[in-house]
Amino acid sequence: MILRIFTLAAVAASLFSSLPAQAQLVQLDTYKDWTVYRQDGQSGRICFISSTPKKLLGEYNRDNRGETRVFVTHGPGKAERDVVSVKAGYVYKRQSEVEFSVDGNKTILFTLEGRAWAAGPDDDQKLITRMKRGNKLVVTGVSSRGNKTIDEYSLSGFTKAKSQMDKICP
Repeated sequence: MILRIFTLAAVAASLFSSLPAQAQLVQLDTYKDWTVYRQDGQSGRICFISSTPKKLLGEYNRDNRGETRVFVTHGPGKAERDVVSVKAGYVYKRQSEVEFSVDGNKTILFTLEGRAWAAGPDDDQKLITRMKRGNKLVVTGVSSRGNKTIDEYSLSGFTKAKSQMDKICP
């Protein structure tokens, strides 16, 4: 579990951050509300799909919140495939949990700084199966300032984007 956290943190740090020229992030295709990305670097290829919320709910100052996204990531290498994560746009309350709900079917994610993840590969697979079949994803978390956020995502295009990612990062 600890190794998974460090690996996920390293992958997460590279997503949407400033990258050296040899590790340029490439946006490939968009399928309704989901986009496919690829990044080739020294440690190998990372592919991911991502979406932004359709609605941001909660009592907080929107100006104090950064970019908010849901990801499903492959790589680098075969060890980390189909990793589901959430980028909050803020630092989560310490030792808090995030509720990840697909059409009302809830799963709890663990948090680390401004990211949340499922407990392991089995949970990731269950979430992906639900996301393929679902229509709406709701992510509920609490910031380090104690503000509750409720982010609503569309799952329209998720299955096609996931299929494309699987082809470019086998």
